[in-house]
Amino acid sequence: MKKWFTVLIVSLAFVLMFSSLPASAASPRHGAIVTQTDEAKWSGISADIVLPKTATIKNGYADWYLGLGSAVVESGISKTSSGYKVFLGSGSQGGSKYWNSEYDSSIKDGARVNLKLINNGDGTVSLYVNGKLRYKQPVYNPSRLKNLDVVKMVHGVQDNGTNSYSQASFSNVQLRANTSGSVYKKWDGSIKSSLLRKNLESGAATPKFTVISSIPLSTSLSAQ
Repeated sequence: MKKWFTVLIVSLAFVLMFSSLPASAASPRHGAIVTQTDEAKWSGISADIVLPKTATIKNGYADWYLGLGSAVVESGISKTSSGYKVFLGSGSQGGSKYWNSEYDSSIKDGARVNLKLINNGDGTVSLYVNGKLRYKQPVYNPSRLKNLDVVKMVHGVQDNGTNSYSQASFSNVQLRANTSGSVYKKWDGSIKSSLLRKNLESGAATPKFTVISSIPLSTSLSAQ
């Protein structure tokens, strides 16, 4: 009887322990909504990002960014529980010189920020924020990025399922149509593009993005 009672107490303790954990603790998620050009015809991209008026970031981050190449250079704005950051990644697996990320206290919920990401054609890329150069850095293994390549708009999240935001939208999206930067073309329905929903963590919950439009990309995000 005593042995049975002890087993029962231990079993109840385990039940209570796991039932007290938040559901999100077992629900990591890392995913994105991507609109990417089908043709590799571009050497840069410029766009305004209108940040969400409400963004609840409890852990991890949400981000809104532009990209050169299918998975080579990615740059834009992220939000953590500490505020907004501006980042440029050009192959972080190569070390710190291929990654820049700093908090920017001037960026607030609901702000409109202009981003311009350029392939300089010499193995480096540059990010301009509201017309001013923020970062210029080399591309890791630069042969991965062609002088003219695909470009993309991305809204992403990495968290434990608790983050959410109201509508975030790109607008005034312009594609750099030659290597000199003398020609830009508006990214509208005439540009062949694909909408991709990516789950970047195997076995994890798919983030609850709502796609409001794909060109230009506009989404909202719900907690799991």
